[in-house]
Amino acid sequence: MHPPLRYVFALRILVNLPTNAKERGIRMEDKALIRISTCLVATLFLITAISTPARAESLETSAVSAILMDPASGVVLAEKNPHERREPASITKIMTMLLVLEAVEEGRLSLDEEIVVSENAHRQVDTDGSVVFLEMGEKRTVEELLIGIAVGSGNDACVALAEHIAGSEDQFVKLMNERAQELGMKNTNIVNPHGMPDPDHYTTAYDIALMCAEAVKFPQLLEYTSIYEYKYRDDPPLILWNTNKLLAWYEDVVDGLKTGWTQKAGYCLAATGEREGFRLISVVLGCPVPRSHFQEAIKFLNYGFARYTSLPVADKKEPKTSLTVLRGTKQNIALLCDRRLAVSVPKGEESTVSWELELYSDYVTAPITKGTKLGKIIVKKNNQQLVTAGLVAAEDVGRLSFGGLFGRVITSWLEGGTKSAY
Repeated sequence: MHPPLRYVFALRILVNLPTNAKERGIRMEDKALIRISTCLVATLFLITAISTPARAESLETSAVSAILMDPASGVVLAEKNPHERREPASITKIMTMLLVLEAVEEGRLSLDEEIVVSENAHRQVDTDGSVVFLEMGEKRTVEELLIGIAVGSGNDACVALAEHIAGSEDQFVKLMNERAQELGMKNTNIVNPHGMPDPDHYTTAYDIALMCAEAVKFPQLLEYTSIYEYKYRDDPPLILWNTNKLLAWYEDVVDGLKTGWTQKAGYCLAATGEREGFRLISVVLGCPVPRSHFQEAIKFLNYGFARYTSLPVADKKEPKTSLTVLRGTKQNIALLCDRRLAVSVPKGEESTVSWELELYSDYVTAPITKGTKLGKIIVKKNNQQLVTAGLVAAEDVGRLSFGGLFGRVITSWLEGGTKSAY
């Protein structure tokens, strides 16, 4: 169900479909954007009381830095020193798991693929970090190593996966930093795949929230991070216990993601939970005493669920409109939202939210590749932009051959029309 519309926007076609060869040759990107009709623009000028979206609240917390984010829109609901650089400790492992699951999604890796533990990975057992006691030469599947990270926080499992994917730990770290930049994590630098202390290894609460917003798109990751107890080995017996106590304290809501602690980083937690379809991400860094990071994360999550509601705008791959296709094997193409789009607003202010479509042209010329961005959805609150998402081509559309085009012209002529022939 769409959010209530305060203003019903109309799309006005500024350019008619071309009827001669010269017009047909005009490139799509050179056409004017579809615009809001003139009468509605005039109406907007009559509005005298337009409020801006509420700024993120600053909550009292013992955490040095913290943030509460709606991952569906990226809107920050509460914060404290969100851009202060901090050591993330084992929260780093979210990025490691994310890269592994992206490799699985892309077909470069499979969950049941076996990995042989290297001497370098086994050597982590002799460090002060958390491990799942992998033996050199031991074979473990990708899924087992992911569970070893998600539940047991195994540094050795991180290294084993890093080496298998990228050939070396150092090369995998390069991939981690590249992905961080792609996600907009501008204040992040990663030097290892597990988060062991290093003066050059840092990030921020805001950057972690961006990483988590991407990570929660993978149901498999949430399945792993929600495991509280796991039998990892029979001989010698090894039971893994998840250090994220919110899985027990707040079990009906929280399903991830990762704790972290070092002497310098303090107690840290990147937590996520969902209530009635509304997911939130809470990141708290530098909490001073044991278990305080759980208490502070709950404070932020409770604040968000109590004060805000989520309005769905579009599901991923949901058709939102269509475009005419010229010279294509199909004459129309559906445009899909490129991701699940929802916005969080204070309860009681749902009627202030509206959305509109902006198309980059009133038609496209074949060939068209599936996933090509052809427009966007703009969500506003009190006429102030909150968030956007892309509108992309739902499928490939090939270019019509000369014979096919000729046949379409004849068919159109017999039916008494001309424009549909293109």
